[in-house]
Amino acid sequence: MNTTRLLSRASLVLVSFSFHCFLGGNFFSNLVLAAERRRVRGEHCGSVLVFGKSGPLKSLRPNGVSVSFPRQRVPECDQETRQNEEDNRGREGEGKEEEDERGSDEGFMGMTPLLQAHHAMERMEEFVHKVWEGRWRVMPHDVLPDWLKDNDFLLHGHRPPMPSFRACFKSIFRIHTETGNIWTHLLGCLFFLCLGLMYMFRPNMSFVAPVQEKVVIGVFFLGAVLCLSFSWLFHTVYCHSEGVSRVFSKLDYSGIAFLIMGSFVPWLYYSFYCSPHPRFIYLIVVCILGLAAITVSQCDFFATPQYRGVRAGVFVGLGLSGVVPSLHFVISEGLIKATTMGQMGWLLLMATLYITGACLYAARIPERFFPGKCDIWFHSHQLFHILVVAGAFVHFHGVSNLQEFRHQAGGGCAADGTL
Repeated sequence: MNTTRLLSRASLVLVSFSFHCFLGGNFFSNLVLAAERRRVRGEHCGSVLVFGKSGPLKSLRPNGVSVSFPRQRVPECDQETRQNEEDNRGREGEGKEEEDERGSDEGFMGMTPLLQAHHAMERMEEFVHKVWEGRWRVMPHDVLPDWLKDNDFLLHGHRPPMPSFRACFKSIFRIHTETGNIWTHLLGCLFFLCLGLMYMFRPNMSFVAPVQEKVVIGVFFLGAVLCLSFSWLFHTVYCHSEGVSRVFSKLDYSGIAFLIMGSFVPWLYYSFYCSPHPRFIYLIVVCILGLAAITVSQCDFFATPQYRGVRAGVFVGLGLSGVVPSLHFVISEGLIKATTMGQMGWLLLMATLYITGACLYAARIPERFFPGKCDIWFHSHQLFHILVVAGAFVHFHGVSNLQEFRHQAGGGCAADGTL
């Protein structure tokens, strides 16, 4: 008889578990609970049965031994059972953590097989829910919320809203429209961070004025690392929520201004090494313009898609403010000397890369001409990122050549204040 009862219970466990796994929901769990309650009432008429609000029993000693369950009292009468269940609905949520901590282990061991299966189902539901939260699929542009719509020429492959920073950072390793944007500046950030540390630890004998020169070149590396860091962080978490997107977009635009200002500092230092007064004036002007660009970028309207051209224009204008000191340098040094010793060629190449990237970004080329073909790779924002990293490296190369020239020339200056 006992063997037959065990086999029947085991079969019920397997059947209920299969139904739950393949059909899901609480329907079959409730059936299991109802069947178990009827069975226990039949075997223990008149005994007190107390159920927890989630269903599992704390302990069960059948065949004439007392039975105890957490929370809800189930009398022998079905009508009284329903009445008590209705009365106790309002008390859900009280003492859940305390009851779970005290009775989780001993309660599970004291359950009948059916209730053990039900308990396992609940745990499985929680696990599947957590796993499902970590799963997401890319979405087309037209179903995105308005605050996630930026480029309507990128038709597919967008991340959905993910109000979890953990999910946002895990999306770095998934393929979507922001994958290239994230990795181009994440790798660029690591590259300039390592390059800057190597440069700062160069022996002092490589510099004419080690402290001053390391400070001015360090300002450039700081601007580059901040720009690239804010950029990849923004592209990683901007799908978190509208508020987070707004905050990190402002950091992203501020980082561009930091890069431009930081790029001016070492070039002005070496180009006007023997002309401190013009150098000081140009540095002040660049800082004022950079702070103005940062201030404008803090406005909410600045990040909207319709102001894409304005954004590009603000930062291109900030970069073109270097035309005046460049002309000053060429006039005072001469075109040949400014090109060979002053590294004007590298400076022009840097400006070309930055301006080209900004124009591609503003015009949304090439996805404008190939809608849906550049959703993942080689769209305008991705090309803009690549050109920014390339322009920053070109600028560093030119500044390194200027520093080397100054080291070879020594700390002296010509009588007329030229190089």
